[in-house]
Amino acid sequence: MRRSLCACRTIGQFPGREQIGGLVRELHVGSEARLGLQHRSGHRTITHALLHRRISDRSTVGSMDASRSAMPVARLRAPKAAIFASNTSGLPISRIAEVLENPRRAATTHFWNPAHLMPLVEIVKGERTIDETVARLRSLLDGAGKQTVVVLKDVPGQLGNRLLHALFREAFHIVQEGIASVEDVDLAIKTGPGLRFPAYGLLEHADMIGLDMQLAIDSYLFAELCNLAEAPALLQERVARGDLGARTGRGLYDWSGKDADAVRARRDRFIIDRLKERAMR
Repeated sequence: MRRSLCACRTIGQFPGREQIGGLVRELHVGSEARLGLQHRSGHRTITHALLHRRISDRSTVGSMDASRSAMPVARLRAPKAAIFASNTSGLPISRIAEVLENPRRAATTHFWNPAHLMPLVEIVKGERTIDETVARLRSLLDGAGKQTVVVLKDVPGQLGNRLLHALFREAFHIVQEGIASVEDVDLAIKTGPGLRFPAYGLLEHADMIGLDMQLAIDSYLFAELCNLAEAPALLQERVARGDLGARTGRGLYDWSGKDADAVRARRDRFIIDRLKERAMR
């Protein structure tokens, strides 16, 4: 079962075996599995892959039609006991699985990017997903070195993105209202709560400071936080004028003269260093 991490990934960037081997050598660990860096299936075709797999993990263009149209191919070719998983970060698995004869064996497995490095995989239960399906996926992915969390309801944004975009909304609001600069918002995250989160999580922090203290703060602060039900004006304005970020040279930051690939490399280096520490424990 551990060998069947992925029947096929139809799009998206993923490192080759040489790159993965380089990561394993660099981190001085015994195997790819310890890092969750197993290579995707080397099968020649989707059909060939499905005939030899108990897990069918689908990555397609992020639309409902594309996701649903991919399922019949998997349904016809995969073994009867196969689990059907979608890597969607937002589309409801309950709707994607409607084309399956047995939606109880369907779930979302959302790999966080960069997927070849990040441990987190969110397993999202659809309306008809059974516990056995979730248990099999957890066993497979945890055994492959990933860190799984289970999202018990098929809600928009799943788990991590709901937390992340709540933070995005407040960050945009802070800049838009002139409370702090873009640079200082990021600096506050990187050198404040972001530095602490690997030691203990958000809700652990609430317990650590005391829930009475948490209640006292939230009782006055929540009323002051942004609660917009639409995208912030600052974000809409930037997109409308074509300032989309690093790929257009300007977004919230001025990217002219900056190397976006170097920023990504710095990110990957940081993650690799953390993985090295994790693998050596």
